[in-house]
Amino acid sequence: MTGHSLRPERQEMFLARPVVKELADVSHAVRLAAARRLWAARGQLLLDYWLLDRRCPGASAQTPVWQSSGELAPDTVMILRELITLAVEEVQHPRDREILARRIGLHDQLPQTLEQVAAAFDLSGQWVSQLQNRALGRMSRAAAPATRRLRSLLADLGGLPAAEGESSTPERLLGLSEAVVPSLAPRQAVTLVARLAGVPRACAENLAAEAMTVRVSRRAEERHEAARVGRTERADLRWSRIAGDIRWPGGLWEAPQQRDLQALREVNDDRAGVWFCPKLKRDISYESATELVVIQLLSFTSEILFYQEQPLAVGYEFDGRERTYYPDLLAVTTDGRCILIEVKPLYEVATAINVAKSRALETLCRRRGWGWLVTDGNRTRALLESRPVSPEFAELISSALAHNGELTWPQVCAAAEGCTFDWADLAALVLRNGWDWRHRPYRLKAQPSKSADGVGLIRFDGHS
Repeated sequence: MTGHSLRPERQEMFLARPVVKELADVSHAVRLAAARRLWAARGQLLLDYWLLDRRCPGASAQTPVWQSSGELAPDTVMILRELITLAVEEVQHPRDREILARRIGLHDQLPQTLEQVAAAFDLSGQWVSQLQNRALGRMSRAAAPATRRLRSLLADLGGLPAAEGESSTPERLLGLSEAVVPSLAPRQAVTLVARLAGVPRACAENLAAEAMTVRVSRRAEERHEAARVGRTERADLRWSRIAGDIRWPGGLWEAPQQRDLQALREVNDDRAGVWFCPKLKRDISYESATELVVIQLLSFTSEILFYQEQPLAVGYEFDGRERTYYPDLLAVTTDGRCILIEVKPLYEVATAINVAKSRALETLCRRRGWGWLVTDGNRTRALLESRPVSPEFAELISSALAHNGELTWPQVCAAAEGCTFDWADLAALVLRNGWDWRHRPYRLKAQPSKSADGVGLIRFDGHS
């Protein structure tokens, strides 16, 4: 790549480096393609970045930017999430590594509390907290490839320090943490992102406290916005675009009465926001910015008579375990029809666990004669399912899956080398072919996990 050669004694030292040995395990074609990408993007070829690009293609050359809408691009979110997983895997002490994985919620697991982690390791919660802080402190200074690159990206995206004319650091950290670790409570998420960006513990906790002040202020502004007029027309237009993708099974049943509905699951207070709904004349709890978008849409469109959050519980099977799922919203239209709505960012719709939930939701709706919709408030799952995908890309990924049975993110990029694609193309193929797609860590399997097609326990208004 560079045209340089080493003297014999320097060459011996070079070849003895662990990173060179790891690179040597990669096929020549993949290694050379990664080198060319990095050389073209950076004008230099550093061994650590070369190795990182093998584990997470695109991470080394990723340019951290915010979109004009104030959100992170889906590709950036996926790379940051993968880098967090890789950075935790670079933690040297096995116990520290497992504690961080459990606390953050890696490997398709929900984040665990200090008490849950302490019970798993037979330690006190205080000692687990100290081990976690020690591990994060070491990560803030570590020189391992994924950890160092993650630290750089988070610092740039979080505005550490904030550049003149840009959003304040706490506000940017809040938006960044909501995108990268949405399953964590906001205060915990901001602290984690700041620590991973290299911020000392005390400063990170102060930033988290400031971010919570920003969050409270933002919620107050949203409540004030609800009182403004003129939103119905815009909401009706947006709802008409989404409503065309509602799936109706036929044999429509009568919708339940509003007085018979209530939330069956309490929203985690640390993660929840509260917004006053003028249509229902009460506060509505929500768990993400995406969910708030849909709640506000239902509140202002004239097509919806009323709605209820977390209205019922559905039993389903995933990875051989019985689980309980609470659909996000039940909406009743002005003409008496009922719709179950699942709210998801579009790039998460095709993941294996969400496909299993959607299958249970669709089965329930067929039984009850209700409509079924998966949306982020602007787009729907149906758009992904009907998205045209390059036949060349589809053939490359299908062939790689047929050969390997399972693909990591680097293997997906290597299989599609020279073919332009993005997350939506891959998600469309996953839904179309019934593949098993997981994040954190990234895995794509040819055979979907065994999940029940039917629905088990259904509780409605507290009754089975």
